[in-house]
Amino acid sequence: MRIVALADRPPHGDLEALVHRSRAAAVLCLGDLDPAWIEPLERVRVPKLGVYGNHDHEAYMDWYGIEDLHLRAAQVDGVSFSGFEGCVRYKRDGDHMFSQRAARRLVRDLPPADVLLCHCPPAGVNDDPQDRAHVGFEALREWVERHRPRHLLHGHTHPHPGRIVERLGDTRVHYLKGARAVALEL
Repeated sequence: MRIVALADRPPHGDLEALVHRSRAAAVLCLGDLDPAWIEPLERVRVPKLGVYGNHDHEAYMDWYGIEDLHLRAAQVDGVSFSGFEGCVRYKRDGDHMFSQRAARRLVRDLPPADVLLCHCPPAGVNDDPQDRAHVGFEALREWVERHRPRHLLHGHTHPHPGRIVERLGDTRVHYLKGARAVALEL
């Protein structure tokens, strides 16, 4: 299955053209997206699924017909997707942030799926445990190890080049910044 995924940065070039050119079956939004960057999605006629990031303060998913997958599941062409929004709380105020303890409670309601969308990755996957703003979710790692989705897509962090984690057990990890076409082997 071909998808276009985007997170954290504006796409280089025309997003609508990228979706059509790549023959994407779906668009996956992984959070921290300025509504102006993704306005072309309003005209895209494939399923659009997403989760919010910690810097998302507007309900852009409603505006552009993106299905919010936080703690929910959806199917596209027989492939199941579920999602977990936000990041680990690193400051007192802020949207879409959870303590490790709160995330542990929330993850109990995360349905198993073939593909997991998340803004912040699981602990130990392209995160930075020394940076409170970019540490991963411990409970999400346990969830992935238990449910073994085929693919996990995330943004949010800033892994060092050459040290990007591409697998967590049986799960293929896709780290995103900007917009990119991705082939998901299922």
